[in-house]
Amino acid sequence: MENLTQYLDKSLIPLEDKVKEYLNVERDIRLLDVELLSLQSIKSDFNPEQHDLEQDMQEGTAHTDLNDKEQKMTALLEKYNKLRTELINMLPEKNRFIEINLGYGPSMVGYFTIDHETRQPLQEPVLRVVH
Repeated sequence: MENLTQYLDKSLIPLEDKVKEYLNVERDIRLLDVELLSLQSIKSDFNPEQHDLEQDMQEGTAHTDLNDKEQKMTALLEKYNKLRTELINMLPEKNRFIEINLGYGPSMVGYFTIDHETRQPLQEPVLRVVH
């Protein structure tokens, strides 16, 4: 019989922590994306009659929420890509899932270099987390 508690192995804790961090950054990116879309829709309704705001924008002195959020998105995307690379380097094998414990039972993480449907090589590894 197969060992069904393999995902409880203590040696997997660093990998589990990295996956949790990766998933948290992924969630933050999705939430920030919604905020950016909301702010962009507000900005498209800009009223040019508001002279002070318009003048500030022309002078470049206004640091709007939109610009701050875009900068935060850039930082989150950089962190996301860095974590993705670190996770790929931490995984012992390619094209195979590893069972891990994310706190609610067995989950799986793996990176794949071959498309599982077409069996064709992928241009870059794809990280998959099943939780």
